[in-house]
Amino acid sequence: MNYYPFHIGDYRSATMHLSNAEDLAYRRALDWYYDTELPLPLDTQWVARRLRVEARDLDTVLQDFFVRTGEGWVHERCGQEIAQFQQMLAKNRANGAKGGRPKKAVETEPPPVGWPPVGAGVAVATQPQGNQEPRTRNQEPEHPLAPDGAVGGGTPPKTPAVAPRQPAHPGHPAHADHPSGRAGPADLPAPHALPRPTGDNSHPLAGTVCQLMKRLGVGLVNPGNAKLNALLNAGVGVGQFEDAAHKALAAGKSFSYALGIVEREEREARALGAQLQKPRVAVQPVNRQEALEARNRAVGDAWLQKMQAQAQAQVQTPTQTQMQTQMQTQGAGHAR
Repeated sequence: MNYYPFHIGDYRSATMHLSNAEDLAYRRALDWYYDTELPLPLDTQWVARRLRVEARDLDTVLQDFFVRTGEGWVHERCGQEIAQFQQMLAKNRANGAKGGRPKKAVETEPPPVGWPPVGAGVAVATQPQGNQEPRTRNQEPEHPLAPDGAVGGGTPPKTPAVAPRQPAHPGHPAHADHPSGRAGPADLPAPHALPRPTGDNSHPLAGTVCQLMKRLGVGLVNPGNAKLNALLNAGVGVGQFEDAAHKALAAGKSFSYALGIVEREEREARALGAQLQKPRVAVQPVNRQEALEARNRAVGDAWLQKMQAQAQAQVQTPTQTQMQTQMQTQGAGHAR
């Protein structure tokens, strides 16, 4: 097997307890198992050397995830994947012997409205007719016209009304007759083929947008869609719908998905425009010299105010010497 499915979640949940070396040994053992499509040999020393891992790490992995049998170390999940792969190979060989895969049934296009089906009593020409030279307008008619305008004196032949061709799958632009599976130029709808939007909120470009999307391959278009007309009335251009159609086709989505892309882009653009319209605050450059001088003035003013407050407190509060002098004066007065 040159390829095998690797389920990340299953592997992570089953190998959370392994060390880095043991995890490496397990991954290389799985590669060996799928490459040879056989159980691992019982000689673990020989296998470890060819896997370029330590024998003890390989022994730990074999004990946890493999089963020892007479044929070697067997892994249940690997055996299931190898069996499915061999069944697919056998089926492909059988189809190749029969000439390839069986062809799918070709869906036949229903006859146009007003035309009888083939085989309902109407003769259908299946062989090429003689004299198939191209005719031009400059050639003479095969039969002379009668005075009354009829061919050979009879009544003019009536041309059956041919209804416009409809796609093989309604609601999808792909056509069964086109080799690429997409609508050719002859299958594109005429301008009047799509319903015109009605209502007060309808936009005249809704039909144009739907025709463009249908030509690109987007199915289930609807000119009367409320979101489509709302976006057009909001000022969204036709080019933006074309870009959304390409993105929807790349994702395998339809008309509503493309409208969702346009709506999201329009909301993001409006939010960005509103943010850019906010007034910007002018940032003045910082002059370091002026800032240093202002800081020094503030420190000097604070120190000066502190000194003035201390001086005023000393004037209002009598000193200790003044208090002693006053007490001595009062004592002398009592002595007299």
